[in-house]
Amino acid sequence: MTDIEPKKDLQIDEDEKLLPLVLEILPGHAAEGLIDIYEPGSYEAKSLRKLCDRTLSKKNLTIEEQLIAEDIARQLEGGKLLCRGQEVEGTALEFAVSEQTEAGEKYFYVPIRAIKPQEGGIGLMIFD
Repeated sequence: MTDIEPKKDLQIDEDEKLLPLVLEILPGHAAEGLIDIYEPGSYEAKSLRKLCDRTLSKKNLTIEEQLIAEDIARQLEGGKLLCRGQEVEGTALEFAVSEQTEAGEKYFYVPIRAIKPQEGGIGLMIFD
């Protein structure tokens, strides 16, 4: 039984090598983020952090994308990029999930949140 499992995993990996990667960076808890699409062969050897930096440094943004990018920049002042509760260290494929469009086209999706730690809250008061 253990001989079958690795062959199945290899077949899935071989098929998924040709999938594009959709990277979405969302500011805070927003529903929409900055999206970048990487073609197969352009992202596999790069770290997820470098792909995020590349996406965030794009110059030809629409007005809506500029507003999202500004919100992401505000979140990153003292904040960090997280994917599935972890910092974005490693490759994109480590965080990617395979998804499918309504037309049946498969792709990898990596959602990233730019999260700034919450400010305020209850302070500790010490009385002598």
